[in-house]
Amino acid sequence: MEHLKIWRYLSIPWVGFSIVFFIAFLGLAFLQDVSESFLTSALISKLLINTVSLTILVGFFTFIIAAPFAILTSLYKFPGHNFFSWSLSLPLAFPAYIYAFIFVGGLEYSGPLATWLREIGIIMPSVRNILGASLIMSLALYPYIFLLMKAQIKHLGVPLFKAAKTLGKSDLTVIKTVLLPALKPAIIAGMILAMLETLADFGGVSTLRIETFTVAIYNAWFGYQDYFSGARLAGILFTFVVLLLLLSRKLTDSKKVGSISNDSFDKISLNKTLGIISTSACSLLFLVAFGLPLIQLIIWSDLKEVFLSSSNITLFINSGFLGFITALLIIITALVLSLAYNGSNKMKSIITISTIGYALPGSVIAVGLLIVVNEIFGVSITSLGIFGLIICLSIRFMTPAFQYLVSALDNIPESSKQALATLPSNPLKAFISLYLPSLKPALLVAFLVVFIEVVKEQPATLILRPVGFETLSSKIYNFTSEGQWELAANPSLLLVMLSFVLVYFLNKRLDQ
Repeated sequence: MEHLKIWRYLSIPWVGFSIVFFIAFLGLAFLQDVSESFLTSALISKLLINTVSLTILVGFFTFIIAAPFAILTSLYKFPGHNFFSWSLSLPLAFPAYIYAFIFVGGLEYSGPLATWLREIGIIMPSVRNILGASLIMSLALYPYIFLLMKAQIKHLGVPLFKAAKTLGKSDLTVIKTVLLPALKPAIIAGMILAMLETLADFGGVSTLRIETFTVAIYNAWFGYQDYFSGARLAGILFTFVVLLLLLSRKLTDSKKVGSISNDSFDKISLNKTLGIISTSACSLLFLVAFGLPLIQLIIWSDLKEVFLSSSNITLFINSGFLGFITALLIIITALVLSLAYNGSNKMKSIITISTIGYALPGSVIAVGLLIVVNEIFGVSITSLGIFGLIICLSIRFMTPAFQYLVSALDNIPESSKQALATLPSNPLKAFISLYLPSLKPALLVAFLVVFIEVVKEQPATLILRPVGFETLSSKIYNFTSEGQWELAANPSLLLVMLSFVLVYFLNKRLDQ
């Protein structure tokens, strides 16, 4: 369409930069010589086993936790169902690395819970192992599946459930044979998001003492000053992520089922016994996943220090500034890319490739930028100051913003686009009259999602932040790396509060 042609030209700088970066990074990662004394086959095997095991277990446990509660709160009425329908997504406010130090600090031998359990004769096993780490990270990441399943049930699952119920089948049979198969794309998408977050995590696995690729990349870069070994590890992790995405694409490559009906749905009232059981189960998950971690943070924190300390206020402002500026730049770029994508079939593939950054851990992108910029321009990306960090975060979090806007554009009737194309309207008028009003809700959601992700991002911030520029996430790592849980609680509480407000508004917007 002619009125979208200008957006193709505007998208060229980002597309060109991204493609050059990805190609150059992979070439440098696998073609340069690395230190054989550090990067041994034994180390790579260990990293693969730990990373793959942790990722698979997190994917499994997030599904086990999220699926029953998403179905329960979407289809059934019981005491507190409206509250739990949104509150069970609140663990999104906790980055996995905050979860990790809360549970490690609370459950370690001298911790309050472990001490109390010993007094009643129960010995608490260590959580610093693959199984413990996967359970802790699953509590932080299950909302990805929970939210996607809820949305899919509302759009597709309710009509299917009602239709299957008319055949006289029991609820459990309908859920097992009809609803879960229909929700397969949402379930897999949520599991993949949780698994990608696991692959990207650094602070959490570091605290839990699980040596994964992200930990090894950080050690190679800062511990051994072995830059190309770090790049090689990042390249291997990149390859693993691509394989995971290809597998997810194959698993979800099935025939889509359309919505049967748009009728309203009155939730099924559970009897008194089942209602009490459902409320108790939701309350237990809410307490374990959000309530108790928040209480532990408050107990450890010095509330006066949290809100009145100039250093904490500076950390809060730095994180908010970084999140706001990065989110704003990302949604502007994503808007250009989505309009170019919508207006040109020839550019769709290359634009898609330029927005795959979310699949890559922040440490991979940060190391890639350090290597590529140094090799091509002979300077470090860190010489750009905070702008270098913003570039890294933009590559990483362009994906969700782009996908939200593309989905919103797909909802605009094709007849409206064709009618606009026949009018002698310039691109700016076309954008203001048709596209902007349709994209406003998606722009707000994209901004909130990216803001949340940026303020929580830790490995990229640690590697690329300018000297003297500390954020809440980097300060938390400084304390947790030394086992100073109580000192880490102050910036952690601020970060959780900031994320909580953003998650609350995100929930309201998604419900609308």
